[in-house]
Amino acid sequence: MKHSTNGDRLLNRRVIFKLHGMNPLDATVLKQDETGYWIRGGTLADQLDESNCSLPESDVRYLEFSRIEWLRAPRQRS
Repeated sequence: MKHSTNGDRLLNRRVIFKLHGMNPLDATVLKQDETGYWIRGGTLADQLDESNCSLPESDVRYLEFSRIEWLRAPRQRS
């Protein structure tokens, strides 16, 4: 799966992520780097390890590309 082409259009949008072995969950994409996404909130953040976050009390988490089976961003309304 190629992620770099999706990066800019996903920023600050609610995205549905299907991780390997999990049901689809949603989160807002804050930033993308070479190996994954920084995401916030939704139903996904609570399911990710707190060691992958900026601050323990934060709902911001890091999600590696290797954990993602697929992702989908709902169409933006015009």
